[in-house]
Amino acid sequence: MRDQSELHRPTDAPNVYAALAELARSAPDGALATAATVGLLAVAGLLFAPWGGRALLLPLVAVGAFGLWGIVERDRGSPAPTDSATRIGTPVATAVQWLAVALGTAAAVLAALVLLGELFGTVIS
Repeated sequence: MRDQSELHRPTDAPNVYAALAELARSAPDGALATAATVGLLAVAGLLFAPWGGRALLLPLVAVGAFGLWGIVERDRGSPAPTDSATRIGTPVATAVQWLAVALGTAAAVLAALVLLGELFGTVIS
């Protein structure tokens, strides 16, 4: 007979989000907390950095979104604590995870576009 973890695994084809989810589930708590903190500092840096420095912060925002997603996923998957006030509610957790995915994806795509723009430079046709 199968154990419970095999019954709830997604059967979709692997993609980058599934790979990142598996990485977040297996990452230590400290690594996820550090990633989330770095991302939070990068978001704060986006507000005050000059325009050229902002491009360097975008990958850190994506890393922070990964850490935030992993922390919420870990909280959702843990056994219910005795004090229900310490656990994130399911609708709130889902909203936070979707926000982290959207923010991380947007930051990663924007960072890739900025990198491509810097590598190609100004092309005059």
